[in-house]
Amino acid sequence: MSGAEMHHHKLFSDKSELYKTARPTYPPELYKCLSSLAPSNKLAWDCACGSGQAAIGLAKLFGSVYATDISAEPIKAAKVHPNIHYQVGPAEQCDLANESCDLVCVAQALHWLNLDDFWPEVLRVLKPKGIFSAWSYNWPVLDGDLAQIFNELILGPIETYWAPQNKLLWNHFKDIDFPFSAIQVSKPTMEAVWDLNEFF
Repeated sequence: MSGAEMHHHKLFSDKSELYKTARPTYPPELYKCLSSLAPSNKLAWDCACGSGQAAIGLAKLFGSVYATDISAEPIKAAKVHPNIHYQVGPAEQCDLANESCDLVCVAQALHWLNLDDFWPEVLRVLKPKGIFSAWSYNWPVLDGDLAQIFNELILGPIETYWAPQNKLLWNHFKDIDFPFSAIQVSKPTMEAVWDLNEFF
């Protein structure tokens, strides 16, 4: 990483508790789908796990979850679970054995990774017929006039402040060259119930 690039992991370190509280959880249907596709449910690697939202969901269906993040602060804020082993480390290099993982996943973080170095590590640790999954959520879908107000008063003014990597997420990862065969699955609905203060 050059000196001109932002150290993106620091973006999520200073307010780890707030970040954990504000992040919505992923739908249970997602984890059920992944567990049904994986060759077994022994080991999942939650890469760039942050404060463990995905790791907790995976731990209900996988015997062991290896959850890593480059920053120690989010992991300190993560929820403890007997099936989860948290480890500080980069996505591009982990301690897992060759062909050990049934599932490797990246939740809401693929756009931050050095993919040229990450893909070989994923291919190294995945079992034959193992599954790689990356997912994210985008802008909220709002009812009625709220969508227009949100776009005009919130999204528009802050657009120039987003890191360039976020464009990969906004384009639904269409600009990423995945070294895997795609599996078509139904997209689960992700919902959050917030009052106005929680939304902001």
